Amino acid sequence: MFSAFLVPPRRVYRPTTVRFLSATLKAAVFCLLLVSAEARAQTDIRISGAQAGFPVAVPQLCNAGDAGEIATKIPEIISRNLQISGLFKVLNPATFVETPGKCVGPEGVAFSDWTVVGAEGLVRGEVTRQGEQVSVTMYLHDVQQQRTVVGKRYSAEVSDFAKVAHRFSNEILKYFTGEMGIFGTKLVFVSKVGRFKELFSMELDGSNIRQLTQDRGLALSPAWSPSGDRLVYTSYRTRSPELYLLTPRGGEPKRVTKRPGLELGAEFMPDGASLISASSLSGVTKIALFDLQGRLIRRLTEGSSIDVSPSLSPDGSKVAYTSNRAGGPQIYVIPTSGGRPTRISFTDSNYCTSPAWSPKGDKIAFVCRRGGNQLFIAGADGSQPAQLTFAGDNEDPAWSPDGRFIAFSSNFGRGGPRNIAILSLLGGTPTQITFSKAEDSAPAWSPVLE
Repeated sequence: MFSAFLVPPRRVYRPTTVRFLSATLKAAVFCLLLVSAEARAQTDIRISGAQAGFPVAVPQLCNAGDAGEIATKIPEIISRNLQISGLFKVLNPATFVETPGKCVGPEGVAFSDWTVVGAEGLVRGEVTRQGEQVSVTMYLHDVQQQRTVVGKRYSAEVSDFAKVAHRFSNEILKYFTGEMGIFGTKLVFVSKVGRFKELFSMELDGSNIRQLTQDRGLALSPAWSPSGDRLVYTSYRTRSPELYLLTPRGGEPKRVTKRPGLELGAEFMPDGASLISASSLSGVTKIALFDLQGRLIRRLTEGSSIDVSPSLSPDGSKVAYTSNRAGGPQIYVIPTSGGRPTRISFTDSNYCTSPAWSPKGDKIAFVCRRGGNQLFIAGADGSQPAQLTFAGDNEDPAWSPDGRFIAFSSNFGRGGPRNIAILSLLGGTPTQITFSKAEDSAPAWSPVLE
């Protein structure tokens, strides 16, 4: 896929600063101040309550030649991505004044048509198809300042048009936040198939769901390799819980461990050459390190407690895990080189589990029982714990590669089966992305894949 700047990039934006306003407001209000090197280019996004956001219009693209439904599908994908981000309010196309699919370049945009519908940002473009190739030109316009701020051109296979939408969505996020987005990444998750559980993959917006395993047993706890070319998971396909490796395309899995007892909840070490897992050792479940042939390298935890759910720090120097060493399950951290564990879950709950280390290494998400199971986030040392969800049952937190989102499973306070949701840590409410009538759980977020 080829992309070129049509509008030269400017080094004007820095990472956002969040400042909280008066607690007397009826809804939480925060401002993301996006600082420009030029005072006239400064932009403020103010998000009020759960539904507010920067108002942006994403109309149908100009079909400049044989593009068919691609002219509508690309803006639909971009709209969904922007909604998931939690930063934007995507306007209803039914309110637009401009004729759908109007063909006009950046110099011909009638900004008054977009001001009247309340748009402050405008995403436009055109697409041309020739055989099995598409050429797509995309622009982001600042409606208030009446200028084009981002322009990109892409060439791709027809089958890859969704990648174009994801890439331009990432450019929009980069313009407003200073960091590239993670649209185009994938989620692997567990879903019930009859009485079995299998692994499935999907796009970030919940589209293109594919079944990866046919184990006809319990496939559990998937995790991606650092390079994104493999998955490790626990399977009961031989009626004994063992670790398996699988490609993201599916196919026949490769068995890793062949030991009595269980191996559950594995993760790759940062070099991708070994695995950390909860394993039955000497009659009790401990955290241990294995090579990719299933050979035990060493134990990481000792004692008589039950230790499960390991999550590695990004540099591999520490592991967070769940242990009942002090009674009820709580979250502890220990150096992977060995040492004394330190408790980091400090809430008023006597039951905390499922730690997930953020990709920047500064935060750990976990689950504590408070009424139902709720998501919490704290510093890697346990400081400043904050509750993220407040209703229903919410489990299995998984971070996005950029650390701005958490995927998790939830019943959304409605009872019934859980589904996968995504929560932006910049604000807003969770976005449900699967709608299974069975049960979806244990999401695992891919690295950024090209």
